[in-house]
Amino acid sequence: MLQTFSRRRVRALAGFTLIEMVVVLVILAALAGLVIPQIAMLGRSSDMAASAKTQADLASNLQLFFVLQKRYPQGLDSLVDGAGAIYASDTTDATTQTRGLPYAGADGTRMQDQIAVTTLDSTTSAQWYRSFTRSGFDYIFNHSTTAANSNNSGVTRFPTTGNFSSSGTITVAEVTGTALLAKLVPQGLASTDGTAAGRIERVVALGIGPGNAAVSKTITNAPTYPGADGRYYGRYIAFFKIYASGERATLVGVGDSYGRTPDYTQQQFNESLPDGGRQG
Repeated sequence: MLQTFSRRRVRALAGFTLIEMVVVLVILAALAGLVIPQIAMLGRSSDMAASAKTQADLASNLQLFFVLQKRYPQGLDSLVDGAGAIYASDTTDATTQTRGLPYAGADGTRMQDQIAVTTLDSTTSAQWYRSFTRSGFDYIFNHSTTAANSNNSGVTRFPTTGNFSSSGTITVAEVTGTALLAKLVPQGLASTDGTAAGRIERVVALGIGPGNAAVSKTITNAPTYPGADGRYYGRYIAFFKIYASGERATLVGVGDSYGRTPDYTQQQFNESLPDGGRQG
């Protein structure tokens, strides 16, 4: 009896056999293959969910600022650089750029390709100019192409002194791309003759940068898109409709610097879930 007990004890202390160890490793490897993609999807889902929430919060805060101050905040980013061009990527490869708007874009549609520089003049385009300035935009910030961090590159005040009422000229980014306009104003922009040339409504884009007057009033800071590391401009962008009648500009939406609006961001979030069509 004692001998039998000893043999059983020896076998119990012997541990796993080589075959058993191999089987366990195979099972662990299979589980890892299932879990790791889910973790990647979880990261994308959390980023898209956070971005959608931030866009909605910023839109609400901009409107709250307008209610409290009877104007939209001064000091937004123009998305135009010091040379008067769109603050575009310095490369044609999203992985190597060091400044500018992201070269990548929503479904291949880059923000920098959806906007164009436009000049509002107090004489030749007086009503457009009035529509913009009477909304509270006394000054904006142009981007520096030499700044080390693209998220903080809106540092050149425009106009440098005073406000737009004394400068007479404004250079801003106008939304001209049909893909982005369809997201922001699905009903279309009003036109006298049904053509772009006859439009009596236009949309301009302004970045919600750290120098804007809403910071410390209705928002605590100017947020960036999750993961934006300063190699590209990762702040959120507000879109305002201006009018040929000269009436005050109105906010039509807030998106991120990739050109993703809340509906698109929500769609991406839904598709990144395990049962969605797009994973990772």
